[in-house]
Amino acid sequence: MKKKSISFSKTRLFSKLICDFIESDSSLQPFINSFLNMNALNSKLERKKDHRTILSDVLKQQYNDTIFLNTDLSVVNTNVSKLSDNSVYTITTGHQLNIFASPLFLIYKIISVISYANYLNHTLKNVSFVPCFWMASEDHDFAEIQSCNLEGVNYHWELETQDCIGNLSSKSLLKTLIKIKKVLYATDYGKELFTIYHFAYSKNHNYANATRSLLTALFGDYGLVIIDGNHSQLKKIFVPHLKCELTDSFVYKSVSKTNNLLKKKYKPEINPLRDNIFYLFNSIRSKIKFDQKTYFTDHHAKTWNLNELLNEINEFPERFSPNVFLRPLYQELIMPNILYLGGPSEVAYWIQLKKMFNFRHVDYPLIGLRSHFLILSQRISALKNKLGLLDEDLFLDHDNQIKEILTSKSLINMKQELSNFNASLFAFEEKIKFIKGFPIDSFYVFKKRLENEFNRLEKKVLKYDKIKNKDTVTQIKLINQAVFPGHYIQERSESFIPYYIKYGKQFFDALIKESSIFDNKYIILTEED
Repeated sequence: MKKKSISFSKTRLFSKLICDFIESDSSLQPFINSFLNMNALNSKLERKKDHRTILSDVLKQQYNDTIFLNTDLSVVNTNVSKLSDNSVYTITTGHQLNIFASPLFLIYKIISVISYANYLNHTLKNVSFVPCFWMASEDHDFAEIQSCNLEGVNYHWELETQDCIGNLSSKSLLKTLIKIKKVLYATDYGKELFTIYHFAYSKNHNYANATRSLLTALFGDYGLVIIDGNHSQLKKIFVPHLKCELTDSFVYKSVSKTNNLLKKKYKPEINPLRDNIFYLFNSIRSKIKFDQKTYFTDHHAKTWNLNELLNEINEFPERFSPNVFLRPLYQELIMPNILYLGGPSEVAYWIQLKKMFNFRHVDYPLIGLRSHFLILSQRISALKNKLGLLDEDLFLDHDNQIKEILTSKSLINMKQELSNFNASLFAFEEKIKFIKGFPIDSFYVFKKRLENEFNRLEKKVLKYDKIKNKDTVTQIKLINQAVFPGHYIQERSESFIPYYIKYGKQFFDALIKESSIFDNKYIILTEED
């Protein structure tokens, strides 16, 4: 694949906060420890992490409980064992357990941690880095993970549940898998992928283990370690923090303070919550609420006073599940993590959490933006070049793409005419102002009326140009559908499946080769065949 890249700001897809984060804007410095660079990484290596042995033992147990298609897990097993060594650090990303490992950006997250680990393992001596994927197995928002878009068709996992996703039976997904079998069987690589899916979902007793099996079949050779935080021994480590949240409400207090500072320049990604712990029992995950007298959930026939709740946390920590604020704290507490790589929304809310980490004396990691890719076929790339679209024009919405192209083809240069029009109005306004006692507001009414008429005329010219250039409009539509299928940016709508069917694991190799390391750019890859 041929590679080009452009700055994030030119895509117009990202908030000011993310663009400033990429540029290491000093106004964000108080909200993080350091911006991501080699100096910051080296300074992090001096600290050590507790709980390594417990983590390594739990991971070994989780891998033993999972049934894998490939019996050779030597690279993964080596990395799991290495985690007990104080000179070994993790580079982590995480996500919900979307069916069939879709959409594309889930794959891009994994590619990013593998790429960073590879680079740092080749660059730094006497230390080692392990790429990790944190499964959001305790999430219970089934609607967010139950569908996969493939060749313009949405396939759904049909199930009614209130349980956390990782506990679900993966066998119930086999009916959906059969529906995409024909698409997968188009090539040998596709048949291979079908076998991977079918084995993972049919042989494992729950969806968390099935996902570990699936991702290991795809990325085990790259050393990816997959962790499920839904484990009693790991939760036991987190007990003091869960209890402190109930007695001190440190999440709400710390995030509120941060947001009050952050919103002077940026819009905070998420607002603080007063209830941040879920109760996970009898196949239901439900938020624990407090009405100033009693703790309760909406879906369990159970209530607690404070002492009863604290006692149950002590005795059964596996019944308690962190939310979006507490999960990062939990994750960093139990892992020797030096760098978390996330998408724009994740980076934005991690920026809100430093005060919370400091309050609980848990190390706040370096934060980085994962790699972003746009993949173009040869046909779409050729159309782009034929129409004279710039790389940044690819990210315009459909109407603005048409306007950009047709304006350049039109006999009337409306941009230039507008400039001339505004210049004339400005000159006229300056003359009017010299007329003593003239009611200037009447000129502004006149000016506004002319501007409205000019806009109407511009739309009529564009409409005429669309009729005259139907083929061009069709070509622009094809480009826009490739970049924004279903009106969502490609990585959030499309699956990796069509590329795996075509390239197999060479697709992952190409992404790893072109992934961003300390250089956040939006990468445009063009297929060569």
